[in-house]
Amino acid sequence: MGDGDLVLKRAHTDFGDYEEDVIAEILARLPVKSLMRFRCVCKSWRALISESYFVKKHLSYGERGITESTPRFIFMLDPPLSLDFEALMKDDDCDGAAGGQSAVTQLDFPVPKTIPDYGWRVVIGSCNGLVCLEVPPEAIMLWNPGTRDSKVLPKPPCVINSGFNYHFFGFGYDSASDDYKVIRGFTNDLAKKIMIHIFSLKTGTWRVLKDIDYVTFKTWQGLFLNGALHWLYNLPEGGSRILAFDLEAEKFHKTIPLPCDDWFYDPLIHKNCLCVVASPTGNDSFNIWMMKEYGVKESWTEVVQFSVENYAEDYYEFRSYCTPVCILENGVVLNDKMGEYEHLLVVLSNLKEKTFKHVVEVANSMEFMTVIYRETLVSPDIHTYKTNIICR
Repeated sequence: MGDGDLVLKRAHTDFGDYEEDVIAEILARLPVKSLMRFRCVCKSWRALISESYFVKKHLSYGERGITESTPRFIFMLDPPLSLDFEALMKDDDCDGAAGGQSAVTQLDFPVPKTIPDYGWRVVIGSCNGLVCLEVPPEAIMLWNPGTRDSKVLPKPPCVINSGFNYHFFGFGYDSASDDYKVIRGFTNDLAKKIMIHIFSLKTGTWRVLKDIDYVTFKTWQGLFLNGALHWLYNLPEGGSRILAFDLEAEKFHKTIPLPCDDWFYDPLIHKNCLCVVASPTGNDSFNIWMMKEYGVKESWTEVVQFSVENYAEDYYEFRSYCTPVCILENGVVLNDKMGEYEHLLVVLSNLKEKTFKHVVEVANSMEFMTVIYRETLVSPDIHTYKTNIICR
């Protein structure tokens, strides 16, 4: 083979790598639904879409707004229902209780035959497109609603006659170890201690942390942000704070002060910032505060204020059952539980005019939970990712 042949071969190889990079760049900008179809185009595309580096690229593009990745809201019914927020807000012609139904789709929830399923699921948390669920009485699952992949985790350690009660939980991502972790927290009111079960998806094992200082949790589900899970808790002297559990260090590492001494509840995440809801005393309004600089009390800013005067006759009953779950560009999505068994999703569609619009009504014979997620390619089984060698 002459020098000219070597040059031509090298040029062809370089062009092939370039073509592959261009294809990966284009595909990484597509929504999950399209990529699930494109896996059938050819073997090389199927391998590419399953690659760890491609999954992370697609996830990164979604976080930066390059790839379409709008938030979705899941009603954990049997079967679950998914609500597309973007489609919901585009559906301006819908009025009354029937409005917004076009934004709702039914999901397939895969429950293996190896575990009992009574239709009740506890939402532990959601992170990077993965939803972590407890299927009572004993199973914990990871589920990607976008790809329909799921994984049943090994059984957690048993807690028998120890004085500890299951009280809080959470699910998040440890970027330092590239690992997803599940948290099950137990409190002992008499011993004034906390015990935590931690599951590592990378190792596939549970570990136990004991003798942690006691606090009184105000919320059960931890919100994942900045590598930590966050809960509201009560101070012994009165008032509340936010407690953060660092997933890398696996310990509570800081408390975050709230903006003032008002009554706060229902924390949520908006634009990668912690938010809390306040109901000022002697007022018929909801105020949502956002901590624009993580951990800095002075950065708390009131971003939403609205009155419920035109929606509910009994404001205190409304405040007890209504939970803000998502802030949109032109409104706030509320999960309204007005009644023991009937749950109603409400959209505050116009903040300036302070008008409410019912968009989806869901009636069910039992109470159910909800969760917000974004569609990604992240697999619930970390071992299913391929190497970076793409088959041709």
